[in-house]
Amino acid sequence: MKKVAIIAGLALIGLAAIVVFRSSPVGSVSAGAQTSQRAAASLDAKVKTLKKAGADKNRRERSKMEISEAELESYVMVYLRKDIPVDIESVRVGLTPGMIAADTKLTLPPGTTGNPLVDALVSGTHSLQVGGKFTAAKGEGKFDLQSVTVDGIPVPNILIDSLIRKYAKPKYPDVDLKKPFDLPWGIQAIDVGQGKATVTY
Repeated sequence: MKKVAIIAGLALIGLAAIVVFRSSPVGSVSAGAQTSQRAAASLDAKVKTLKKAGADKNRRERSKMEISEAELESYVMVYLRKDIPVDIESVRVGLTPGMIAADTKLTLPPGTTGNPLVDALVSGTHSLQVGGKFTAAKGEGKFDLQSVTVDGIPVPNILIDSLIRKYAKPKYPDVDLKKPFDLPWGIQAIDVGQGKATVTY
């Protein structure tokens, strides 16, 4: 029972972090960033380009841009880290054809979950791995979660679904890992390849 509680608590926090990654606006640079400022700034400039293109109602011509694993990792650590409710110590992004994976090391301080019993079980430093299939075409994206492990222990999908319904839905009502979502800023497609993603906008 104790192991299940630990896994459940960490999986919940990991899923919350994923939701924040997807929905957070660009923030300020974190003083504690340990990754490449240049790579983070590069992706920040690309995000601004996408936003500008998406706001241009007269734009007709399509363009493409590439986003690397290093840019994604650095962007999370430099621009999004402050919006995540746990201390993200590191994040490694793995892109392979049609697949996205993230390997994160995070530290949970006491009081993270709001439940004293769960807090006592999950506080400390842990590794979280998330992986799944990603497709995006015709202005619509879909992420099929295939695996979540906490400290090497697999988390069952039924438990993840339950955690999303109970904890993520009240704050982010539109979150549904089973349903497609609209791509932002007029993006038409994202092709995930080896070590990079190509965005068509």
